[in-house]
Amino acid sequence: MRTILGPTEYDRMTTGRVELGMKCLTVKSNTANDIEQAVSNARNSLNSRSAGEIDSILNAVHMHGNGKRELTDKNERFRKFWIALEALINIDGKKTHIAKRIQDALIQLYESNDPGKNYGMKPGFEIVEIKDDRVDQFHYAIENPERVVQLERILDDLIRAKVGLCHRGYAKEYLEVAAPASAKKRFTI
Repeated sequence: MRTILGPTEYDRMTTGRVELGMKCLTVKSNTANDIEQAVSNARNSLNSRSAGEIDSILNAVHMHGNGKRELTDKNERFRKFWIALEALINIDGKKTHIAKRIQDALIQLYESNDPGKNYGMKPGFEIVEIKDDRVDQFHYAIENPERVVQLERILDDLIRAKVGLCHRGYAKEYLEVAAPASAKKRFTI
């Protein structure tokens, strides 16, 4: 296992593409305890990962930051967020069923933070819908500003989770509490 000591190590591992290190974290409040806890959680989360996984996460963070800085071109913003999501989801090396894997990761994140509830995507907000819009945005430059916002919020939650920070519920508006599987079976005709 590789121990990551600080920003210098991150800079070497990412060949200068990202200067994330521990230089910028979002925390609950500005108290010393919350800041220390956020840094500790992020460092512990990243220390438990391989160099390749860390590089994928940092690439996702880098593209996410580029997307946040892109203020005028919604299509370019969408592209950067989508690339960041793919980098985050493809950490395991699998490159198929991206939409399902993104949706499963998001639902799992919310269910693990809200035990006993089963979440599903609200109709019209499924990740496969975003993937379909991706074709329009990437190939035909058709803007869909609502999808850019949805993609950004999903990415905000998933990146925070990957680096060991608690998610903030940015994407919760696209989820609904689903009926338990047993209840669905009982009422199906």
